[in-house]
Amino acid sequence: MPSPRSAGRDYVVLATPRSGSTYLCDALAGAGAGDPQEWFSRALIHHHAGEWGMRSASSTAQSPAVRSPVAYLDAVAARARFEGILSVKVHWHQYRSVQQRFGVDPLQVFGDHARPAAVRIYRKDLLGQAVSSLIADTTHVFFQRKGEEPSVSFEYEGSERSETVVYDFHGILRRVIRFAEDEEHWSRFVADRGLRSVGVAYESLVEDLAGTVSGVLDHLGIAARSEPASSLAKQATELNQEFGERFRADLRTYRVPDSLSEGMVHRLGLGGAAA
Repeated sequence: MPSPRSAGRDYVVLATPRSGSTYLCDALAGAGAGDPQEWFSRALIHHHAGEWGMRSASSTAQSPAVRSPVAYLDAVAARARFEGILSVKVHWHQYRSVQQRFGVDPLQVFGDHARPAAVRIYRKDLLGQAVSSLIADTTHVFFQRKGEEPSVSFEYEGSERSETVVYDFHGILRRVIRFAEDEEHWSRFVADRGLRSVGVAYESLVEDLAGTVSGVLDHLGIAARSEPASSLAKQATELNQEFGERFRADLRTYRVPDSLSEGMVHRLGLGGAAA
């Protein structure tokens, strides 16, 4: 039986970094389907807990501390419901961090034993995702609105950053491995919880944003209040392509494609490189 907090149209966006989740969530919000935001990154917990008078004295942006984790979830639930729809976005590393740091399940925001619908966003081009992550983690610019100058995420204000991004084979490789593992964790999570879920590829959003988001809304049982759209600008440049090509060349040099599955060869854009 659903808890009083949970409703039939509530949903969670299960994401990995640079998978297109901000693009998807922006379009969902624009269509009137809630407003799925991140509430569980370390810096955001520290920030919101301070705004809401819940922050412990020892809290920092990198090591947040709240007086009552359950009260924090209650506060999120009160602020994350729009037009009767409760929606949040969470990355796997954020989910695990909240569990380990505070001893609570982030999805308790929907109520005890609630089972919200799950929207799983992923990127077929896993290498492109890893390269995008390397660049964003260096510049601290994670999204940009059309017609606006890029701005540093408030989570990184005052921290060291660089406009110059240096190619890093091992940094990209670590991200490829991590994102693939995070996808597997989400797959098991959805299966273990028995959540009703729908998968969304970033590439489908790019090809047909309105049509893809409309399909998600149909799955969620939510009628769009307006045509799905987003004001986010494309961030990829020639540098993304350059780093991707260099990474593939390095993989071939080390003969890594020989040991990869067919699916991973495809997701890294290696084609018949293993031959």
